[in-house]
Amino acid sequence: MIHWSLIVSALGVCVAVLGGYCGWILFPNMVHKKVEQSVVIQDGSEQFKRFVNLPQPLNFKVYIFNVTNSDRIQQGAIPIVEEIGPYVYKQFRQKKVKHFSRDGSKISYVQNVHFDFDAVASAPYTQDDRIVALNMHMNSVLQISENDPGLALLLVHLNANLKAVFNDPRSMFVSTSVREYLFDGVRFCINPQGIAKAICNQIKESGSKTIREKSDGSLAFSFFGHKNGSGHEVYEVHTGKGDPMRVLEIQKLDDSHNLQVWLNASSEGETSVCNQINGTDASAYPPFRQRGDSMYIFSADICRSVQLFYQTDIQYQGIPGYRYSIGENFINDIGPEHDNECFCVDKLANVIKRKNGCLYAGALDLTTCLDAPVILTLPHMLGASNEYRKMIRGLKPDAKKHQTFVDVQSLTGTPLQGGKRVQFNMFLKSINRIGITENLPTVLMPAIWVEEGIQLNGEMVAFFKKKLINTLKTLNIVHWATLCGGIGVAVACLIYYIYQRGRVVEPPVK
Repeated sequence: MIHWSLIVSALGVCVAVLGGYCGWILFPNMVHKKVEQSVVIQDGSEQFKRFVNLPQPLNFKVYIFNVTNSDRIQQGAIPIVEEIGPYVYKQFRQKKVKHFSRDGSKISYVQNVHFDFDAVASAPYTQDDRIVALNMHMNSVLQISENDPGLALLLVHLNANLKAVFNDPRSMFVSTSVREYLFDGVRFCINPQGIAKAICNQIKESGSKTIREKSDGSLAFSFFGHKNGSGHEVYEVHTGKGDPMRVLEIQKLDDSHNLQVWLNASSEGETSVCNQINGTDASAYPPFRQRGDSMYIFSADICRSVQLFYQTDIQYQGIPGYRYSIGENFINDIGPEHDNECFCVDKLANVIKRKNGCLYAGALDLTTCLDAPVILTLPHMLGASNEYRKMIRGLKPDAKKHQTFVDVQSLTGTPLQGGKRVQFNMFLKSINRIGITENLPTVLMPAIWVEEGIQLNGEMVAFFKKKLINTLKTLNIVHWATLCGGIGVAVACLIYYIYQRGRVVEPPVK
């Protein structure tokens, strides 16, 4: 008869094989299928509810470059700036769903955004803090008039009517409050008369998003006032049905698969890489991330897609994930030598740029995106050419503080922490026929930088661990317990069998 230890040993091998099968094949397939089901956006599902209303608000932090020597800049001195902030806002996003496609693979929506000032997180800073900052609206109007030959006559009238249009400016800088500069609006065109009124009407009809008409007929500039409220852009994104790896991937923006912002290839009908819409809106990412891969996000604020590259493994409050960050191809490697000269719109005259019309490394002209001569850089001009940084005092670039990154849970694509970090600037320069600018140095002048992202709060961390991480740990324990236990029992019983067999055949001692 077969010894009982061999039977138990065989059972141990079976248990070990079962543990290996479950741990390396069955459990991963079960988890994979469960994640696929959970990320797909279907009407009435839990994922749909999270899609419509983000479970927690995003963090929106604004840092302002306060100008400390505005009077001297007017006489040609190099600008000196001092960063103040952060001014922290909670950004609430709610999607107003328009419809699903017939096959359920697409969903269209308009996104409403609301900002609430977080006084606790912002302390000791308040929205009533006084600042001296670049007069963005006046500088924008002057440069647009200079760059458009059809508006050359307007420059002559602007010089004579600056006082009436822009509230008797003494310099190219404005003293205002943080509240006005960011959201409520810096007022101008207050009760203008004659030619000044005609100029104000032309400014109003230009359609700039950052300039709004007030109830008294005056105009007001603010950086983000237009973002606070109902959205207008119609997004169409993939629901993940049929292909979970494409969930939340933007398919169309305002019924178009591509932008019409940047330069296109000379061939008729060929869309340039600059105008392609790739990736999600950064509120979530596709599942099943792999080490060494990359992914895209699309930012309507800067009218372009941005590629993020895997950097390293991370742990966020016990949740494992991967860190991604932008590469050199964001705004450092731009030009014909990098096959993306479509970003070189060359809309600005007499500024610091290369002979081919492209800006130097680390700067991107957003004129055709924002209908204003705004230049994008990383915060504190991190990585930007010395052609720009040498003309400003007070910048302190630091990759840890100023680099864009996001930490993502690798299995589900859920963002854990991180976000977009960008800076908005304008060239400051002498403009022909405008007396207030005649002694200005030509510099790329920083205005503000923002960080928009998320840091998963304690409630969401607990929810995530309960729903996924603890389940994965339990399955892992079952996997290794059965595998190692089965092997242990099999080996122990085999050793016992060999030992007992040795005793049986051992010859008697004479």
